[in-house]
Amino acid sequence: MLDATDEILCKRIVERDQEAFRELYEKYRDPIYGYTLKLCGLPDVAADAVQEVFLKIWLKREQLNPALSLRAYLFTSTRNYVFDYLKKAVHDKNFREHFLQLYTEDTGAMDDILYTRQLEVIKMNAISHLPAQRQRIFKMSKVQGLSNQQIADDLGISVNTVRDQLVKASRFVRHYLYQHADISIVMAVFCHIYRN
Repeated sequence: MLDATDEILCKRIVERDQEAFRELYEKYRDPIYGYTLKLCGLPDVAADAVQEVFLKIWLKREQLNPALSLRAYLFTSTRNYVFDYLKKAVHDKNFREHFLQLYTEDTGAMDDILYTRQLEVIKMNAISHLPAQRQRIFKMSKVQGLSNQQIADDLGISVNTVRDQLVKASRFVRHYLYQHADISIVMAVFCHIYRN
């Protein structure tokens, strides 16, 4: 179910209401910062993510859809920002040194970060292998936070078809994760061996 307050804020932001934008920022700044820290463990990246995600909201405000979950959009944008950052940062010497230092100081936290990140990549890959309509329904439900009824109305299909497609998509994603999760375990073991 959509947050009515977010929907109202979204409508006001689309209309260039700066006060509504400030309210949205105050409401989600800390949760986005915390979510970014959970994904990458880097306070500087978390601070940058907050700025970038909200800058994107303001710059693309005309494209916002008040009928969709603004919260889901914010967190998806945050995740995408972190993953893009990490893809680029892997080649940066300072980042690699910082990453290894974090790992040596707190292997448990780093194992969790590596494992979670790798599983997320595998999950995104699994979703990309779904048939187009099933992929769309899955993303509308899991990423945008739409209800089965909202998806059915939007796509002009029955709620039962939506449920059936979500069950099949979830089953496929779980199976794909089961088959490919060993990659993340190998990553964690490799880092442990490398450290020792």
